[in-house]
This record gives sequence, structure tokens and C-alpha cells, in this order.
Amino acid sequence: MELTGRRTEVGRITTLAALPRESALVVVGDPGSGRTSVLDAASSRVPVPVVRIGVNGTESRWPLSGVTTLFGALDDPRAAAHVTRILGSVRDAEPSRAVVVAHDLLATLRTLRLPPTLVLIDDLDRMDPASQTLIAFLAGRLAGTSLRIVATVSSLPSSGPLAALPSMRLEALPADEALLLARSMAADDANDGVLAVVAEQTAGNPGVLREQLGMLRREQLLGSEPLVLPLRPTPTIARIAASAVAGVGSRDLEVLSRLALVPVTRAGGPEWDRDVVEDLAALGLVTVRGPSIAVRSPLVRSWLHWGMPTRDRRAAHAELAASADRSDPHAAAWHRSFTADEPDAVALLHAARAYAAEGEPGAAVTLTERALHVGTHSESEHLALLAVAEVLLARRLLGYAARYLAAIEPFASRLDDVRRLRLHHSVQYLSGEAVEGDELLVPEDAADAAEATAVAGLVVMVASFRAEAWELDQARALLQRAEPYERDLPAPTAQVLQAARTMVAAVAASLPPDQDLHDGLATPALLALSEPALLMLAHALSLSDRHRSAQRVFALVLTRSTQTAPVWIEAARYLSAENEVRSGDFRLARRAIDVWESGSSVVERLREPSRAIAIAWRSFIQGRPQASLDVLDRCLAVRSTSGLWGATAKLHAFRGRVLLSEDRPAEAVTALETADAIGRTLRNPTILRHLGDLVETYVRLGRIDEARSTTARLAADHRAHPSRWGALVLARSLALVADEDTREAARHRALVLFEPTDSQYERGRTLAALAATSTGPDRARLGATAAAAFEAAGLRRPLVAPHDEAAMPPLGPGVPHGADGDGVRAAQSGVAPVGTARIVAAPSLTTPGSAPDAVPVLPLLTAEEQAVVQKVTEGYRNREIASSLYMSQRTVELRLTQIYRKVGARSRSHLVALLG
Repeated sequence: MELTGRRTEVGRITTLAALPRESALVVVGDPGSGRTSVLDAASSRVPVPVVRIGVNGTESRWPLSGVTTLFGALDDPRAAAHVTRILGSVRDAEPSRAVVVAHDLLATLRTLRLPPTLVLIDDLDRMDPASQTLIAFLAGRLAGTSLRIVATVSSLPSSGPLAALPSMRLEALPADEALLLARSMAADDANDGVLAVVAEQTAGNPGVLREQLGMLRREQLLGSEPLVLPLRPTPTIARIAASAVAGVGSRDLEVLSRLALVPVTRAGGPEWDRDVVEDLAALGLVTVRGPSIAVRSPLVRSWLHWGMPTRDRRAAHAELAASADRSDPHAAAWHRSFTADEPDAVALLHAARAYAAEGEPGAAVTLTERALHVGTHSESEHLALLAVAEVLLARRLLGYAARYLAAIEPFASRLDDVRRLRLHHSVQYLSGEAVEGDELLVPEDAADAAEATAVAGLVVMVASFRAEAWELDQARALLQRAEPYERDLPAPTAQVLQAARTMVAAVAASLPPDQDLHDGLATPALLALSEPALLMLAHALSLSDRHRSAQRVFALVLTRSTQTAPVWIEAARYLSAENEVRSGDFRLARRAIDVWESGSSVVERLREPSRAIAIAWRSFIQGRPQASLDVLDRCLAVRSTSGLWGATAKLHAFRGRVLLSEDRPAEAVTALETADAIGRTLRNPTILRHLGDLVETYVRLGRIDEARSTTARLAADHRAHPSRWGALVLARSLALVADEDTREAARHRALVLFEPTDSQYERGRTLAALAATSTGPDRARLGATAAAAFEAAGLRRPLVAPHDEAAMPPLGPGVPHGADGDGVRAAQSGVAPVGTARIVAAPSLTTPGSAPDAVPVLPLLTAEEQAVVQKVTEGYRNREIASSLYMSQRTVELRLTQIYRKVGARSRSHLVALLG
């Protein structure tokens, strides 16, 4: 199974292995944290020979057995002979001889003159103590041995022999990575909400996650049966929890055990000793947030909860319920569910809703699962469960909301069922699924004003989803159905209706000018709109290339009130990031994506197409195209025919763009043609933005006829739906497919068309594309200018080898020209000149990954200088370079000075430009 997460940790080990000097690293991790998996992943990615040592714990009683294993693993007869002689003479000698032995072993390693080798020792702390001491001595003095040593341990005592070595701790997996790991471990049909609960309850520990998934029944994995929370302890949980509470006193442990009986409670109750709670908080065993306290680790809570005998646990619940009745009614409902003959599931769900609204989703999920376990599935319980799911959706916890929504049957009341359908379709859309809305085929009762208005509101909501998904005909039909009730709609619903019309106009490239929208987008008029209406308006402006106006509207959503639901805050952050990407300002885009991701829910982060595209864009902006492709491929792997076709088309289109930037046109053309086939009915070229890339890919592959045909389509679509972006990309495409007579005029027009306010990224794309088909000084000049444009756009440049020059060959004689024979007139008319000759594929210059003016300077640099340069091109600061390469910041500065001198660079940006 491929390692999920731990990219930083594996990268640190591979960097250590690649450095020119010897060094050591101790990897510390709890049982089940994946120490062995990290070593496995690192061993397959390093450029040097690897020696792998697995420690046999039964040999720990044999002195110096670990040292013998180490030298034997080096697979050098001289090493085995030396160590046998040295250890044979001192095995029973005085302990004071240990230093002499250590120096003898070090001298032996230096005389062997081994090739650079990475030694990976798993569970070093299970070796005999004498070997641990000697290996720690060697690890601190590796200069001249050619060895790099990485050892894993479960703990690192400050008084132990390894404490002085550099160390790295394997922290718990982040929630999104834990969920990805759960998905990879579970069956394909496992319920995502269930996996999210299990991932959260296992505290990001891969070993515990695997154990817990293996203990669940299939019905629980599918979501048809509730989970019993906290999850029952496993052997790994017992080891971790026992270690965590090993130094806790009996009184403190008693309070901690009682706290483990409730997911969260209030500290003000008389049942909790405040002094003990503060001591437990100081030990990191409980968290205190305002008046609420809870056991910090779900693993410790599981072990303590189930470790208490059943009779004692029931008695404790009864005592805690009585004392919590006044101070903490939510906790009281939880405790009484274990003592009452007929537990009140509705009271549990009301408490769960309150916890969800207060930002305690873990407690909300625990109480909800308990309610499903003890309830009778009555309609009153389903209404209470619907209220819980609504709050979870508002908190952007889609997986949880979808899980509980699936447990709700259709209601007898049409008004209640409209609530259920609103939630159902919202979860569908936000999860990247198609919103069919078949239920809307049933006509509403026009005589019942309340029902008619509620159904009309549902119709408007689905219409807005269809408009956002570029399904214009369906959106228009739904909006038309809602029009008779427009006067009776509540103000927020009426605003969404108008915003949906605005979105339809934007996708159809017929959005009115800003001065005709909401009093010229006046702030008072905008502040009167609801968050969904504002977001749709801002998105419509962004799709219409009015990026500054969109920025302003997004800012209103983000700053107008602290009471704005998290689902709208997160949507505004994501759409704002998308707006900056579309504008070509990648510095702002990366910052916006970082802000969005840092405050977003993680349950669906890499499955929803919109989230995958944002993360892929960030990797692309950072100069990590392969990471971008990995995210896109992962998302496409779970897409189905039920998904939103527009989102799927965007995934393929961006994948094609990244592949084109990586000089992989044969793969790019497949992705771009797939996007074109999916989005063929969309006539506004500004929305999907793939036709310009497809033209360039065809040119790169020498398929000039198809390039010209696609350019003609782009020209026709642009005439019908004009935009600034379309004009710039059409001019670039016409320049690429122009014949010999009109080429210079077309190229000139493609360059002079850009204005200072236009996207620097698109300008760089045009310059680089033209450079790829130029020769001599023009190629170098255009390439250097392209590099500067990409840098101005905030696009980081990966370190790559320069391409050889390639020119566009002239078209042969007798090739027919365009009807007017004039490149400028052809460009203005949007009709591409026609020809039959094929263009020889040229190296890609569509992104900074292949600047034509790159100088072959890498051979001039040492391995250490090349490592520094690599980090510079990835955008690292000096302090970050020092940390990742295990050197001081002063050393980094000295290396950069030497690099500048060798390559003739004047600055950091000039260095990046020179290296291409």
C-alpha cells in the first residue's frame, strides 16, 4: 500500500541521504504511527545504497548484539572480521573500555571506504543498551565513514544516549490524510461519514486506524448501523494510553477516568475538582476551552472508558447525570442514556445539535451515534436528526451531514420534506455530485401558500446549483417555474433567484455591465444581500473577467459579520482564490488558497473537484507540477458519471495544462480532448479555458490541421461571447497556426495586444509559446521576457535542464493562405489561415519549467550548492533552506554568494531566470 501522508518526513530522510556529508537522524513515533512505513518509503526514493536493519527484540539481552548486526549488514567481509576481533577482545572487559571500543569501531568504519550508504535501523530502542550507546556514539561522529544513519524509536528520553542526535517526531496524521488513509484501507462502498468518524476517533494513528476498521461490522462500515463511541480499545491503543498516563497520580487518574465517560462537559460542575483538572491540563491529558473540558486524546478516552467495569461505569453515569442536571444539561442527556430504561433519543439529538453549533463536532457525532443506537426511528427523532445535519452542513462537515441525512426517511409533511430535500441537494452539490432534483417534478399545491412558497424556494436553490454547474437550459427552466411565486418569496430566496439569473447571464457571456448591477455595485445595496446571493454575484463577476469587482464582493462576505455561517465563509475563501487564479495574480492566489485551506473542513478536501483544483493550482504555482498531477489524478479516480460534468471537465482541462507545461504533449492532448468532449456544449470559451491549450498542444504534436480547426472554433466562440481573455488567447493561437507569409504580423499582434493591466501569466504563456517556435536571438529574448512575466505573475520555477533550440519550419510552397492573405486582418476577423503542412514538435515553453535562455551551469556547482539552488527555485527562504538541508543560515548565505559568483547571477530572481 502506498504511504499516505508523511511527505515532509520522508523528504527529510531523502534529503539527508542525498547530502554530500554524513549525518544521522532519530525518528520518534508512538506505536502505530508508521515508523516502519516511513523507512520503507524513504528507502525506495534515495539515490544511494540502503542497508535496512530490523531489530529482534529477543536479542536485547545479549550485549553488543546490535553492533554485530549493524556491521554484518554492511555486507563487507572486512567489517565482519574487524568487529568480531574488537568485540571478542572486550565483550567481558570493564565498562570503562567502552570508549576504546567505540573509537576502534569508528576507525574501522573509516578504513573500509564504503560508498555513500544510508543505514535504516527500525526500533533502535529495542536493541541491547550497550549497542544503543555505541551506535549513538558512532552516529554523532560519522565524518569520513560515508554512512548516513536513520533510526526509529518509540520514545527519546532526555537522559538516553540518543538524546544528543538530531531528531524528528512523527506527529499524528492531519485529519484529511487520516481520512485518505481510511479510504484506502476500507472497502470501496464504505460510508464516507463513517470513515470520517473512525479517522477522528483514532487520532491520526495509522496502526490504530487499521485495527479499528478491522473490528467494525460491514453494516457499520456501510452506515446502516450506528457506531459505538468511544471505539473499543485495541492493543496499540492500550500501549499508547498506558504510556500517556504512566506518571499520573491515583486521584488525578480517578478524575480522568470519570472525564472519559463523557465526550465533553462543563468544568463548573461540583463533580470536577478544578485543581485536578488544571493539573491534568498541564500534563496535556485534558483540554480546557472556556467552560468546557474533555479528555484530549480519543485513544486515552477509549482505554479509560472501556477499562472501567460495566457496573462501575453505569453507577458513575448515574452520579454524573444527577450532578449535571443543572450545570450541564447536554452532558446530563448523555449520561441518562446509559441509565434510563427508555433513553430519550430526541434529548440526545437536541444536545448534539447544540454541540455542533458550539463548534464541538466530535461531541455532536458521539451523541448522534448514541441516539441512533438507542432510538426508535420515529418521525420526531428524524426531525431532530435533520436539525443536527443542518448545523453540520452549515459548519461545512459534509461527510457527517450526508451520513445522518441518509438515515432520515421522507416526511409525511411536504414542508418538512422540503427541508430534507434542501439539505440533500446542498450536500450533493457541495460534494461535487450532480443535482438531479427529480422530486421537483411533483407539482406543488398552489392553494397552500406555505407549501407553494417552500417548494418555490427549493426550485430556486436547485436552479442556482444548475447555473453554477453551467447547465443553463435546466437552470432557466427552473427559474421560469419559480417566477409566479417571486413576489411571495422571502427576501433571501428572492435574492438567490436574482443571483441565479446573474450566474446564467455570466456563463452565457451576457452579464450586464457593473453599473447596471445593484446600483452600480454600491456597498449599501450589496450589504442588503444574503451571503449566498453575494457569492453567486461575485462568482458571476469572476467568470466575466471582472476580477477587481469580484474581489470587492468576496471581501464583503468575509468581513461583514462574525455570525456568517462557516459554509459561506469557506465558499467565499475558495471562490476568492479561484478568482485570483483566473486573474493570473498567483501571489494573491497562493495566499488565498492558504487562507482557505487553513480554515476549511478537511473531510472532503481531496475528493471534491473544486478543492482538488485549488490544491493542484497551489502545487503548480509553487513549481511542483507532479504534486499537482497527483492531486488531480486522485480526484479523477473517484469521479463517476453522477458527478458534475463541468467540474470533471475542469479537472481534465487543468490536467492537460499541467502536462503541457511539463513538455508532455502526447499525454496533454488526451486530457484536453476529454475536457473538450465533456464541455463541447459550452460555447463561452472563457469558462473552461481549454481551447488555447488544445491549439498549442496540437501545434507541439505537429497536428497543424487540427490546431487550425480548433482555432477557428475558438474564433467563432469568441465572436459570439467576447472577453479580454478570449482576445489574448485567440491572438496567441492565430500566431501559432499562421503560415509563413502572415506569421510575423500575427506574432506581432499577439505581443502588442497585451496591456499593463492584463494577466502576466497569459503574457508569459504567449511569449514562451512564440519563443518555442523561434530561433537565435529571438528565442533567447522571448524566453527571457517570458521568464520575467512568469516571475511577475508569482509563478515559481522548478529547476530543470535547458532544452535545445527548435524552430518552426516554414510551410512549403503552394500552401494556400487565408482568404485575405493578411495576418493582421485574419487575426482581427478571427479566421485562421489555412494550410496543410505539419509543424515539427518543439520543446515546450508554455511555463517557466523550460525557459529557452537557461544556461547549463549546474555542472559548475557542487552537490551541496545544487541542493541549495533546488530549494531557491522552489521558493524557500534562507532560513527554510538551512532547516531542510541541516546547515546554518550563515552557511546558506555563503553558498549563495559562491553560486552567484560561479553563474554570474546578480540576485535571487536573476539566478532563477538563468537556471530556467
